[in-house]
Order: sequence, then C-alpha cells, then structure tokens
Amino acid sequence: MSRTAIPFLSRYILPLLLAAVAGYGPVVMAADSPIRTVTVVFDGQAWVSDAVMFAPVPPAIAWDVLTDFEHQAQWVPNVKESNVLRREGDNVVYIEQKGQAKFGAVSFPYTTERRIEMDKPTSIKSKQVKGSLRRVESVMQVQAEGAGTRLNYHLEIVPSLFTSTIISEAFLKHELAEQFGAIVGEMTKRTQ
Repeated sequence: MSRTAIPFLSRYILPLLLAAVAGYGPVVMAADSPIRTVTVVFDGQAWVSDAVMFAPVPPAIAWDVLTDFEHQAQWVPNVKESNVLRREGDNVVYIEQKGQAKFGAVSFPYTTERRIEMDKPTSIKSKQVKGSLRRVESVMQVQAEGAGTRLNYHLEIVPSLFTSTIISEAFLKHELAEQFGAIVGEMTKRTQ
C-alpha cells in the first residue's frame, strides 16, 4: 500500500467502514451529555479537536477529578492503568497510562507517558513524552459557570503509521464523548 493511500483511507474510507460495522452514524450528543460542542478536523498531519463541556459541580471538584491521576483507571473507560511516575514541585507531574481505545469492532492498545503542567485552578497542559502516537498535546481550561464548571478542551494528535488507519473524526468524537461522560459522571458522584 502506498504512503498516500494510508491518509486517504484514514480520512475518507475508514470512518465510513467503522460507521457501517459499528452501526454508528454521525455522533450526536444526547441532551444530557456533558459535551456542548465538539469539533474535530484533520489539518494534513494532525487531528485537532476542541470541545466545550459543562459539569454540574463546583470548579474545585472538577479540578480534583481531572488531577486525580492515580485513580483514573477506575472511571475512565479506556484507561486500564494510570500511574504517577514522578512529581516536580507542586505543578508538574509525569504519568504513565496504558489502555485500549475501542470504536465498534476496531481497537488498539496504547501506552503513553505524559508531562502534565498544572496551573491550579484554571488550566492543565499535557504533552506526551513517549508513547504509541507520534505526538499528543492537550490543554484543559477550567472555569466557573453558573452553578457548575465549564471545561474547554483542546487536543492535537499526530498518529503513528499504525494508528493513522484507525483514528478518524468519528473515532475521536466517540472517544471524547465516552471519556468525558465518565469523567463528569465521577465529578457528579463526588458531590453526592
């Protein structure tokens, strides 16, 4: 298969095949979904996603859940292990996570080591140090909104050769909806 065929497959053909196999059409957020808006675009090399979410909890609880790296495997669906490797002061932590990303009949295992920089209580920046993808960077902004917390999430992923055939717009929207639905669910549980 030529190098030009792989991006074509991952961008155009694979999402259609995955949707057909998995029975998914366009990802539609339920009315009670924590995700208000989500965009995913491919810029020729990277998948770029922006999501706006709402958690019906105070910002302090949202922050506690987002930074509880030691226990994320207990409530984030695709994370099987989450370990803190080391800390640098109060605002930098290195974590390693292992898991299985799934979308319909397709799945792939992943391992990632990330450097997390926290600017409490407003932002969390994450950058992959090593892992299954070529590059992963994200920023989560946390801010009070009414009786809850607004979460603005920006994600950039440059897939590896293997994952470029799997990652698609539909795949990323599904992963964001599943992961953040579970994370906001944990936030809500901690207020009860």
